[in-house]
Amino acid sequence: MNLDRRLLGWGLLFIILGGVPLLARAGLLSDDLIGRWPTLWPLFLIAWGLGMILARTPLGWLGGAVFVVTLGLMGGGAITTGFGGFSSFSGCGDGEGGTAFATQSGTLGAEGRVNIEFSCGDLAVTAADGSGWSVSGTDRDGRGPDVATSGDQVTIRSRERDGFFNPLQGSSAWNVSLPRDPALSLGVTLNAGEGTLDLAGATLTSMNFTVNAGSLDIGLATADQLASVNGTVNAGSAVVNLPGGDLSLNLSLNAGSIDVCLPAGAAARVQWSGALGSNDLDEAGLDMVDDDTWQTPGFNAAQPHAALNVSANAGSFGLQFGGTCGA
Repeated sequence: MNLDRRLLGWGLLFIILGGVPLLARAGLLSDDLIGRWPTLWPLFLIAWGLGMILARTPLGWLGGAVFVVTLGLMGGGAITTGFGGFSSFSGCGDGEGGTAFATQSGTLGAEGRVNIEFSCGDLAVTAADGSGWSVSGTDRDGRGPDVATSGDQVTIRSRERDGFFNPLQGSSAWNVSLPRDPALSLGVTLNAGEGTLDLAGATLTSMNFTVNAGSLDIGLATADQLASVNGTVNAGSAVVNLPGGDLSLNLSLNAGSIDVCLPAGAAARVQWSGALGSNDLDEAGLDMVDDDTWQTPGFNAAQPHAALNVSANAGSFGLQFGGTCGA
């Protein structure tokens, strides 16, 4: 058998990329260990150094091998646990030590739309009784976010200087309070940071979220009137706790991970697609209908259920019934 050495590196890379998530799903590697993948970056420098020193020797392949193995381990770790740790490379911390900015607030009518676009730092969104919203916290210079209101629509956005992956920007810490009384349509975009949404008792009609190189924990288990959730994770991670009943979910993963938690006994059907993606639908107790469809035992489409459409490109999807995801 003759091996094409030009393809050995690619083959080894793909083996490691797929092997790390599989070993994690089998319980042979802990999430805590895999989650340390960002700390491996110095091995790239070692690989380049070995490549230069050994370039004209029989061991010239060693630098390339170290590079490929490191890339595979970091990529496999990111696929398994998401890119939440990646924010450390962008200069984003936990928002401590910043300057407090003036609180901004307002009220909404019976229905409203709230958009939150946050970059770099720590985002906390909670729900409170009444119809008033507010945003407070800290940032580098105390200027606060840009807030635009139009009728019953509110947009809270990081200022332009807070552009994605600007290492000089410093980090922000926002505390956003949303009202429980109005029926809200909520959109959240998180770039290079960490976020938590605890929306207990909120009246939400829809939820849309996007995570880019960050991590987001979404608590919707007691949200009222929720009909649809649409989410995209790019090089990041998200956990989503949901209520029971009729619910439509469209989720897209690109080199990231999403874990969804439904109440015990909830009915669900999952449409699955993608490449280099992994899921735990077998472990979750779902029956495989065909190559792309999974459903809970005894599933009846005429009864209330969660309909999930999941596309995973180099991503990891997990489904849990009962308990709390991310706990």
